[in-house]
Amino acid sequence: MKISWKTRLALDPRVSKVLISLVICLILYPFFGKYIIYPTYVFNAIYITAQLTKGATYKSSLSRIFGTIAGGLTGVILYFVMPNHFVVIPLAATLAVLWGYLFLGKFTPVVAVVAVMILTGKAAGEPVVYLNNRLFDTMIGLSIGFLVYFLYPRKKKQVSQVFDTSVKEFFAGIQPMYEKLKRGGSLKEDLKGAWKSLQGLKDKRERIVNDSSFVPKIEDAEPMLVLIHDLELIIQNLAILYHQPLEKEPSAELAEVLVFHEQNYERLYGKVQQEIQAKYR
Repeated sequence: MKISWKTRLALDPRVSKVLISLVICLILYPFFGKYIIYPTYVFNAIYITAQLTKGATYKSSLSRIFGTIAGGLTGVILYFVMPNHFVVIPLAATLAVLWGYLFLGKFTPVVAVVAVMILTGKAAGEPVVYLNNRLFDTMIGLSIGFLVYFLYPRKKKQVSQVFDTSVKEFFAGIQPMYEKLKRGGSLKEDLKGAWKSLQGLKDKRERIVNDSSFVPKIEDAEPMLVLIHDLELIIQNLAILYHQPLEKEPSAELAEVLVFHEQNYERLYGKVQQEIQAKYR
């Protein structure tokens, strides 16, 4: 199925958000340009806020603010306490890693970047002024980014395709696996990849449920859970058929079990196929 550009932008609107934000910057620059010392940090902040979901936008923005403040304070303190000491930059980098894991649970590059820039002369001898200007410019970029995010049109039907498209791609790979099984081919790697992709679908649904920018309430995401459950049963039936005992003539009991799982596979495959076709009709 060919996906239109409009749908592509609905699936991942980050490019549009950045372009709109940059246009706003160009419009506002003649009026507020004299207050912006480092335009680069404005654009960096805009890029940071251009995330796919509301939750990711908040998280990345808070990380940027914290990183700028933590890195700036680290650099300023070391600048005055240990000026021009050979160990100051490695120490700043170590502290930057520590602050990131201690407060955000992960390495936050901007902490180290700001601290090292102050200690290597970017502040031009005025680290406090540099930190103040950088933080101000960052906040301007974040403000513009948030404004664009909340004004950006989002249609629930289009946004739901973030999940639906992944399901369609996953489903398209199931029938070739079944045909390969019928030919006596090995499904070891195929099944391994299928289970991994299925876990990816579960993670994607969880992110959607936990992010109010996709669905206003959890009940709206339950059809996703049903679809994932059916896909999981399909893969389970394929795995059972693949791992059957290598017998030329299986016993009557085993043959009955294999027929059951094959019929179960065909029933579930047809059900999911109808659901997907109905969505993309």
